[in-house]
Amino acid sequence: MPFTVVSLGGPVAPEGEAILRAAGIVSLATDPYPGKAELLPFLTEVQPDALIVRLIERVDAEVMTASPKLKAVAKHGAGTNDIDVAAAARLGIPVLAAVGANAHSVAEHALTLLLALVKDLPAQDAFVRGGGWEKKAYRGHEIRGRTLGIVGLGAIGSVVARLAAAFGMTVIAYDPYIPDAAFDPYAERVSDLNALLARADVVSLHCPLTAETRGMIDGRALGLMKRDALLINTARGEVVDEPALVAALKDGTIAAAGLDVFAPEPPAAANPLWALPNVIVSPHVGGVTEEARRELSVMTCRNVVALLEGREIDGRFLVRPA
Repeated sequence: MPFTVVSLGGPVAPEGEAILRAAGIVSLATDPYPGKAELLPFLTEVQPDALIVRLIERVDAEVMTASPKLKAVAKHGAGTNDIDVAAAARLGIPVLAAVGANAHSVAEHALTLLLALVKDLPAQDAFVRGGGWEKKAYRGHEIRGRTLGIVGLGAIGSVVARLAAAFGMTVIAYDPYIPDAAFDPYAERVSDLNALLARADVVSLHCPLTAETRGMIDGRALGLMKRDALLINTARGEVVDEPALVAALKDGTIAAAGLDVFAPEPPAAANPLWALPNVIVSPHVGGVTEEARRELSVMTCRNVVALLEGREIDGRFLVRPA
């Protein structure tokens, strides 16, 4: 009897579907952000052997136990905060993540948000569309010679470091979990987060969401940053205390922010960030370029097939409880 895989939140890319079909797997998909009222009966009926997690609020024990046949939960991405990894471990269900598959896309997006802020692109676009053509009022800057502080120097942060160095930025980084021997050659190691926040002209977040990092960038942390500093967040919205960020942007504690992630997602229509002129936002799309989506799907589906067929999985793709 063939294995069944359900993608939660929409299908994987065609290249990933082809991998599943070639292995004789039945591939099904839900709509984005399925509610439990519809999801649980569906999973009970189809009895999937694996779940691919794309767009869903949370995969918890109730979702996982809806199918007694479930052998794997695979994140279509690197961050697994939408999966109850501890519950999966208790149930003996491996959790996989596509580590590094979208690193370059997210890194490019972080640099894009940075450049858009430094070059004042949203305001300039609106100015020209409104009939303006006055160059003397422009107050854009170069990023060359500025200091970029990276929080989290994993797969994404390392790419950001290389790209920023190519622009002529000085790169410093904080990551207490990477040994000195593995530290990125483009970045100077800073052992204290507070010191990084105080030194950096731009702070870019690339850390996972954990109990330690939740709310890490709060009012106190923002107060350590330079008044003309920028905050870029393409990690997880919960890493930043949003009300504190709104207050810091309003009172000039920091100059501006570029945000691709929010807490919660999707964010509320009345989110006070929308009213601030010194914020540029995008809807958590840093890692979903066409190229990254293909690579995520291919990596995820290859790992799922390997696990279901009983083959060994590279340890870097296996997620363990914090």
